Amino acid sequence: MKKINIINLGCAKNLVDSEIVKGGLVDNEFQYVNNVEQAEIVIINTCGFILSARQESIDAIMEIVKMKQENKLKKVIVMGCLSDRFEQELKIAIPEVDKYFGTNQMSEVIKYLSSNNKKYEPIYNRSLMTKPHYAFIKISEGCSNNCSFCSIPIMRGKQVSRLINDILKEAKYLVEKKHIKELIVIAQDTTTYGYDLKENIRLFDVLKELDKISKVKWIRLHYTHPDHFDERIIDLISKAKRIIPYIDIPFQHVNEKILRKMNRKGNANKFKKLINKLRNRIPKLILRTTFIVGFPGETDEQFSELYNFIKEIKFERLGVFKYSEEQDTAAEKFEDDVSEKIKEERLNKIMKLQQKISLEFNKKLVGTTQNVLIDEYDKNSRVAYGRTYMDSPEIDNSVIIEKKLTEGEIYKIKINDYMEYDLFGEK
Repeated sequence: MKKINIINLGCAKNLVDSEIVKGGLVDNEFQYVNNVEQAEIVIINTCGFILSARQESIDAIMEIVKMKQENKLKKVIVMGCLSDRFEQELKIAIPEVDKYFGTNQMSEVIKYLSSNNKKYEPIYNRSLMTKPHYAFIKISEGCSNNCSFCSIPIMRGKQVSRLINDILKEAKYLVEKKHIKELIVIAQDTTTYGYDLKENIRLFDVLKELDKISKVKWIRLHYTHPDHFDERIIDLISKAKRIIPYIDIPFQHVNEKILRKMNRKGNANKFKKLINKLRNRIPKLILRTTFIVGFPGETDEQFSELYNFIKEIKFERLGVFKYSEEQDTAAEKFEDDVSEKIKEERLNKIMKLQQKISLEFNKKLVGTTQNVLIDEYDKNSRVAYGRTYMDSPEIDNSVIIEKKLTEGEIYKIKINDYMEYDLFGEK
């Protein structure tokens, strides 16, 4: 059996693609190994979203190519967003790579390595690379929003929604056969799901059907869009049995002029109305958002509007990115750049504010009892790490418990201490 390893870079949507490739190769009698030192073939699934992600991908390719040159590997395969967008440049710059593949070419990767042209069904062959108790479920590919700063439509094309029956088949397979406790619904914009389909099917319909899967414990919603929020989803989440009150809704900015330059709608007042509506109608709601600082032309006053908005709203979970100029996007033509120094200062100022907000939020949880899903137990330190419904894996907070607990199980944990981004509890 040929030994393979996959290095996955970038977002959860990339991870799903890697899992499909892994599953297809294992199904074709390849052996998956957990580190590159054991592998004969290494596949690198690249990210090309922003400059730092592209650099990380190139560094990873160069490191693995070096191993091949030292005869430690037989083949190096590169796939994903960076490969899709810059294939010709990469072929010239790094010819040692055996084959380059773009996005949505998972079947081609499998066929190339296995020399097997049989029909491949990713729904039932996907091999998870997350913890064994949670999985991402991708409901559409690509994006049709055309935000001026974003290169996703260039790399992944316009939105293509999956058929609802395929989504439900995969979800039931993951829950019933793989024993998944938590399903995380993802797409570039989950709230525009179905806009491209002939049938009048929307995200509401997908969530309503997913909520009927009895064996799943948590269904988490990511990557919604403030312009496309369906009223029916608000009522559904408030009454659902399994859809938890956690919504990821990236606002990107709140100043109306900056948002127009981003090719997005809205303003601070409009967003406040949406947030108040969500919080008033969904009990115990946790809101995660992201913002971009240093967008071309962002003035001190416009940044202050964003800062004060965050200070007033007090998001439970928040991330900030510095604007990164992307080739071939509309924003690339803007000439009123903000310096890296100012971008860094603005990012740090918001994160310092958010640290304080998070600390205050966590303090209020002391003395409460929370359902905690255990992600990991460290045998050496005898410490278990878990998450409440308020936290998505890898990006949000953890609950730390000094006791042996079973990974993938949900326990009642009493919170007895806190830090900015962690809680401490006991069973």
